[in-house]
Amino acid sequence: MEEGHVWCLLLIVLIMMAWSTSNHPSTDSYLSVADKARFKKVIDPGFKLDDLSTAYYAVIGYQLIEEPVPKSAEICKFVQDSVGDGSVITPENAFYAVGIWKALGSCKALPKTAIAKVLTAAIEKDTSAIPDLYFAVKALTSLSEKLSESTTGKLTKTLQAALKKDDSLLNLGYTFNIASDLGLAGLFAFERVEDAVVQADEVDGRYLQFEGGLSVTSLLINGIFKLSSSLKKTPPVTTGQTVKLANYLLSRRSVQTPKGVVSLLSSLTTLANNEFHHPICITLADGGIIVSAQQPLIKVKVCDILGRPLSKTPTVAVNTATRIGDDAVVMSKKNFQASSDKTLFTVNFMDIKPERGFYNISVSADSVSNIVTVKVLSEVIVDYLEIGTGDADQTTQPKLTKVVYPNKLGQKIEADSQQKLVVRFLLKDAANKKPIRVHQAFVRISSVSESKSDKHGHEIIFVAEPDASHVYKFDMPLATAASTFGYQSGDYNLELVVGDAVLSNSFQWTVAEVSLKFPELPAPEPFVQTGKSVPYKQKPLIYTPLPEIKHMFREPEKRPPVFVSNLFTGLCLLPVLILFILWAKLGVNISNFPFSLSAVTFHLGLGSIFVLMGIFWLQLNMFVTLKYLFGLSIVTFLSGNKLLSYIAHRNKGR
Repeated sequence: MEEGHVWCLLLIVLIMMAWSTSNHPSTDSYLSVADKARFKKVIDPGFKLDDLSTAYYAVIGYQLIEEPVPKSAEICKFVQDSVGDGSVITPENAFYAVGIWKALGSCKALPKTAIAKVLTAAIEKDTSAIPDLYFAVKALTSLSEKLSESTTGKLTKTLQAALKKDDSLLNLGYTFNIASDLGLAGLFAFERVEDAVVQADEVDGRYLQFEGGLSVTSLLINGIFKLSSSLKKTPPVTTGQTVKLANYLLSRRSVQTPKGVVSLLSSLTTLANNEFHHPICITLADGGIIVSAQQPLIKVKVCDILGRPLSKTPTVAVNTATRIGDDAVVMSKKNFQASSDKTLFTVNFMDIKPERGFYNISVSADSVSNIVTVKVLSEVIVDYLEIGTGDADQTTQPKLTKVVYPNKLGQKIEADSQQKLVVRFLLKDAANKKPIRVHQAFVRISSVSESKSDKHGHEIIFVAEPDASHVYKFDMPLATAASTFGYQSGDYNLELVVGDAVLSNSFQWTVAEVSLKFPELPAPEPFVQTGKSVPYKQKPLIYTPLPEIKHMFREPEKRPPVFVSNLFTGLCLLPVLILFILWAKLGVNISNFPFSLSAVTFHLGLGSIFVLMGIFWLQLNMFVTLKYLFGLSIVTFLSGNKLLSYIAHRNKGR
């Protein structure tokens, strides 16, 4: 029994692994007709034939979107003039010229021998850069010129040596594309494919790109898949990675340069046509996001990333359909129906009578799946609406009159400042007659004069709030709302505005005309100027100037009496007096003073520093003081050093 359980568990695990490996994600976009039309506008300036490279991108771009190339004769002449006799052409210009010549297929023959000689010399040159080698090899391939074994061997060694010095993603991309034209000799490059793939950056779990952007990513994609096809080896790129690469490329459809357009189109074509992994797009068709009683079908488009039908019509089915919000499953395991368009499939979603709202639909097409979001719309009906007036103090029940949608009440409702305007209404779903709430339920009150282009008309919008039973209520006491209306009494139109993202019939309904009599405008309170600041107070429709704001500086602190100031000044000078007294008592020997230039200068400098400190205390600022102190310090230091040397020499002589 235990052994049987083990085998059962093993079988379940194997089934789950097989299902998970066979169920791959899809892209959610593809190259549409509108995208191709925009690409044409981007590359069309290349047909002005001002530059060989832009002409190349224009021709190749038209070829990739399968459009006839205009001005073929003029382009051929431009290529012939650019090539000349082919003896002085650069590898890059040869690549562009030969690429145009091959794409058109109707131009006169080019000087193949001269061009091939220039290109072969560039390949055999030891100092040629990898991009030049790429241009040379691709141009020779377009000319149907084969490289000799010796040239191929030398090229292989040159590429390997160059990659040892710089194996950047750009150089790897060029190398993969070169190796795809070398046959088995390009096997050395295939061993580096995995090194390049692991350097791809994943963004948001949906996109995979290489550092360097669209041009580098496109170069690597073309090189990896073309090299793998040439060697008949499966590239080290998983199906999931292929889908993420396709997602990145499709996210760059807003590219604005001719080179970018060709890079995008060429790599998308490579992914769509490669023999290893085919990214498939499962997305909603145009207009398929909205489902309603009038449009009950969910329309999905299943195609390749170029928008073309799949080679084999897939079985498209709804795996599960869940309502966003509570994740309730409302549909599962239901097949889509094919249409005359081999990329469009439909299923009737309204058969299950879903509630209004948003739903996530898991759609599978054979082994590929994706989740799309649809919006189910419903119609709203006004079950009833009552409008009337009541006492503002709620002493009596309001008197309400029913109005049937979409009619307008035949009589005018009058309300004064002692009353309140009352509106009650209930909204229901037309399909199941259940009460519903909507995102927007507004009561709009606008003056009748507004409809007559009176610039003094008023428009006030209020929010109607539902209660627990989904009945919407609107109460407006006129005394409270008077300031909102500027105390302007008169006739007003009352409208009900109902809207929601999942309603198919949002509406604006003029319910009735009401005559509102607001209280009189109160007299404005005068401003009284006081010593204190007066806060700003706005009265309705009254704008008066406020008191002028005058800046007041802080009053200086009170100074002490003159006697106290003199006392402290004397105390500060007391140490100097004590110094002179001590000198007189000890007996200062002034006769030993050396009357030399250094001695006089040092004492003058030292005294000047003390004087400077006093002036700093009384008048100068720190920066001016430091400037003077710097000069005095240098003079004092040099003269003091000279004086000390003199005294030391004199004492030694004794």
